[in-house]
Amino acid sequence: MRANASPIYFGWFVLMASAVSELLVQGVTLYSAGLFVLPLQMEFHISRAAASSAGPILFLGVVFMAPLVGRLLDRLPVRQLMVYCALVLAASMCAIAWTHSLLVMSVILLLPMAAVFMGLGQLNTTTLASRWFYRHRGLALGIAAVATSGGGLVAPLLGMAIQNYGWRQALLYEGLITAAVIIALTLLAIRGWPAEMGLADHPENKDRPAAGASGGVPALAWKEFLFSRAFWVPVLTVATISGTAQSLVVTLVPYGIQFGLAPPVAAFAVSVFAIAAAITKIGSGLLADRMNKRYLLIAAALSMTLAWLILSLPVSQLVLLASAALGGIALGCSLPVAAGLIAASFGAPHFAQVFSWGFTLTAVIAIAGVRFVGSIYDRFGSYHMAFIGFAALLACVLAMTLLVSPQRRAA
Repeated sequence: MRANASPIYFGWFVLMASAVSELLVQGVTLYSAGLFVLPLQMEFHISRAAASSAGPILFLGVVFMAPLVGRLLDRLPVRQLMVYCALVLAASMCAIAWTHSLLVMSVILLLPMAAVFMGLGQLNTTTLASRWFYRHRGLALGIAAVATSGGGLVAPLLGMAIQNYGWRQALLYEGLITAAVIIALTLLAIRGWPAEMGLADHPENKDRPAAGASGGVPALAWKEFLFSRAFWVPVLTVATISGTAQSLVVTLVPYGIQFGLAPPVAAFAVSVFAIAAAITKIGSGLLADRMNKRYLLIAAALSMTLAWLILSLPVSQLVLLASAALGGIALGCSLPVAAGLIAASFGAPHFAQVFSWGFTLTAVIAIAGVRFVGSIYDRFGSYHMAFIGFAALLACVLAMTLLVSPQRRAA
């Protein structure tokens, strides 16, 4: 049966397959990093900080690898690239499991694993969503963003494997199984463009420019987007919100415990953050298809500004939960809206190349932000100055979204 004769638009299958691949990659990297802290510390006799450095090393690699992978996503067949990334994922995790050198582990995380994190992660999912959807692009990007939060489902399974087989054997199995599942999903359901399935004229793509459903256009020169407010307004907004959100999540629990809240009560704030972000991603995606995306971007910047400001109030469970909820709403709103603005301004054929720079900027802000908040506490014995600093930064971003309109360049 031809794809255009199916009652279900094939783009939904593409989106689900890429979202599951992203979920698995998020699960075996960021969400599972904490499971290896104690085994590494015991085996290599290193500090807790050194054993916890996998995440920062991966983010540092993203700074350099995101633009390269974004360029490749726009130039190479996406199925081919995803299969290559899955094979690199398996090889990298097997190499980490076999090596006894911390330096080798760090280099693997910094380069090939960072490339895989982009090539199979959120950049890939949002790229495919922008290609396959036009009328419901906001909803598709919202669903793509939710996949980021699903990686936590993988961690318990890996935890049981580590307990039963040891961390090296568990990592080996994890890499091989994850790669096999991603390759199977890619071959079964991933296609790069609607035109490949004869769906360029599907109602989902009604009134869409021809190149937007088929690709095959020349790459953009860097100056065509790096000197454009259509790039900087959404990218700087989502990068600042996403980057400082990492600091918020890291800070909420110790801040609450410091002022006498029970650990489970303080930790509940992180759950509120995750739930608020997941719900808002879908909601903002739906709204982005029906209203001016600029207003949603303003709402996201305002919400994150308030999330930091409210922490200046006397500490209580209500304050922590309110800050977490506002931060989750800001993150959930900014991701699909910024991606939608980039796709609308620069077109789906250039989406990965342009939006990849947002991940680079996010990683820089996340690394600097976590370092900043920790340094402020070490120096002053309080997080207050860090909260004010982040609020001031977000207030500047809010002013930018209010005063500068993202210029629409192309459909």
